[in-house]
Amino acid sequence: MKKLLSFFVSGIIAMSALITGGIVAGAETVNKAVTYTIQDIKNLQNFLVNKPTEEDLSGKPYDLNGDDKWNVFDLCLMKREVLKQMENQNNTLVVYFSRTGNTEKIAEYLIELTNADKYVIEAAIPYTDADIAYTNSSCRANKEQSDKTARPEIAEPIESIDSYDVIYLGYPIWWGEEPRIIDTFLESYDFSDKIIVPFCTSASSGNTTSEKNIANLVPIGNQLEGKRFSASASKESVKTWLNEKQTEISDIRKSSENMQYTLINGGTFQMGSPENEPERSSDEIQHSVTVGNFYMSKTEISQKEYQDIMGVNPSATKGDDLPVTNITWYDAVQYCNKLSQKEGLTPCYTVSGTTVTWNKAANGYRLPTEAEWEYAARANTDTPFNFGDYVHNSDANCYNAYGYNNDASGNWVNGSGAYLRKAVAVNQYAANDYGLYNMHGNAAEWVWDWYSEYDSKAVTNPTGTESGNAKIVRGGGWNDHPKHIRSAYRGAQPANVGLYSIGIRPVRNAGTAIGEIKSVYSAKAEQKTGKTLIVYFSQTGNTEGLADLIHEMSGADIVRLERKIPYSSSSNGPVLYGEALDELRAEAVPELKDYPNIDQYDTILLGYCNWWSSIPASVRSFLLHDDFSGKTIVPFCSMGGGRFGQTISAIAKLAPDSVIKEGLEVTYSSYDRDEIDKWLKANNIN
Repeated sequence: MKKLLSFFVSGIIAMSALITGGIVAGAETVNKAVTYTIQDIKNLQNFLVNKPTEEDLSGKPYDLNGDDKWNVFDLCLMKREVLKQMENQNNTLVVYFSRTGNTEKIAEYLIELTNADKYVIEAAIPYTDADIAYTNSSCRANKEQSDKTARPEIAEPIESIDSYDVIYLGYPIWWGEEPRIIDTFLESYDFSDKIIVPFCTSASSGNTTSEKNIANLVPIGNQLEGKRFSASASKESVKTWLNEKQTEISDIRKSSENMQYTLINGGTFQMGSPENEPERSSDEIQHSVTVGNFYMSKTEISQKEYQDIMGVNPSATKGDDLPVTNITWYDAVQYCNKLSQKEGLTPCYTVSGTTVTWNKAANGYRLPTEAEWEYAARANTDTPFNFGDYVHNSDANCYNAYGYNNDASGNWVNGSGAYLRKAVAVNQYAANDYGLYNMHGNAAEWVWDWYSEYDSKAVTNPTGTESGNAKIVRGGGWNDHPKHIRSAYRGAQPANVGLYSIGIRPVRNAGTAIGEIKSVYSAKAEQKTGKTLIVYFSQTGNTEGLADLIHEMSGADIVRLERKIPYSSSSNGPVLYGEALDELRAEAVPELKDYPNIDQYDTILLGYCNWWSSIPASVRSFLLHDDFSGKTIVPFCSMGGGRFGQTISAIAKLAPDSVIKEGLEVTYSSYDRDEIDKWLKANNIN
């Protein structure tokens, strides 16, 4: 209830500078005996933003500060009054059905320990001993349990269930499930904003099936894991379990006060993509993974939120409601820690240089694991995107002009308006079924894991390898093609290099966890010769012109990559597009005429054209031919609007032990000597 109240008021307070309020003719002087309700808050909020109200407000005592106006100050006072009223109310209810008295005993323990109110579910036609004679296959209970649509009538309805936000729901196990009268109760009321805690009694049957049935029966705000008690369970055993549940409930309530975070109920899902998913990558091997409960930010962190905590806004394109970008993985970690400290929570991370230790027991903010991110993004779907099999212009902010799994014509099948070329507000597109916005596109998001092959043995709450040089980024950005915003796609980015299309979406624990995990940056550049080599692939001449200019300005050696079997066409068009796109989808490794000897070089300036947000196949061949351990790779590319896209990710995956520095991108042949000079100096290239 309180979380709804906070929601109703927060938007108005933010607008207080714009609201002056209107004089309310004939408004009554505030009556101290008035009891205000949630509906009163809705009414006053709607009045202040000029929206229709559900009832006639004339004569309502809403002028709480006595200035003959209804304004935001009255709304704040009303909120305070309702909160006071709610604090004096018991918001916990124990509901139970008990035929033989075993469940009643556990329920009475709970009522005594929590001082909760009680509601006993009683059948309109009471169950007799003969009705529950388990050995009689034709008894009433047996027939009801065999019919999942059976709904026995309840004798008396409960009054004022809306005043409770926590409901302990008890029942005996009948034939491995909850009695059907429990289903009747659940379908009689709205539990979409409540915390439901099941408990049951049985001689041997578990509670797993009944809890799944409850979860699937009606929408529930938060359903916590319940417990099965035996008939001989003691009050102390109930108290021990209750303490665990009350800790979880307290965390939920705290989180609910911050409406930006939503509870993600964990579960088991198929992580990765099936082999027949169009445009999948070979590192998306599908496997079963289980994750626990956690809270996740409904949106990417906005620039205003980041500025408020960190004091800076590194984003290239500024806007308070745009996602913060241009942050490194280490920046994201520091943001989580500082946000935790501000809210009085225990920070999750200890940072020592480039080594980060995650205290899994901490209750502060943290980055999601890769598995948590994909589970939340999918929201119980198994399609390439949580909104289906294709990306329509209204679905996500990405480079959608060419469409998903399109032909190789090179035409913009979705029109020029399908590519906005910029980030948009963090909540601009529709949320998925978990209430999460922009899990596909807009800004990719850092996660905890280093990039590596999936560990098929780590099937429960996996956290990836301990060391690496590229961290996983998920979801894709505004400049990525649809294949790169799929639920299963795995991006990789050097942990210490930010990008204009990568941001952050924090999470928090929703249960207890233990242990520590380290994250160690392992890539190290080995400066032996101090020599630099320019290696580039150019098909239409744009990258060649850029490479030649860099060669002139730096004095570095230069080598052009050439295919042993050239493309059928040297110019842009369907023929070239078709061949290049087929190679990209197949992750092809075409043979080159020659492979440069990179042994004598410490730094490789790697140039290419951005094709469909990825590197040409010839660059893949070069990266797979040699060992780049200890080498520094500095990318540069020519592009038509997609900027780097996922090209740096492709390099990071193919040269996992290299050190990748900040790159340079140009639009076709728009070369800027000053920009090139600045880039060379930033990377210590003379």
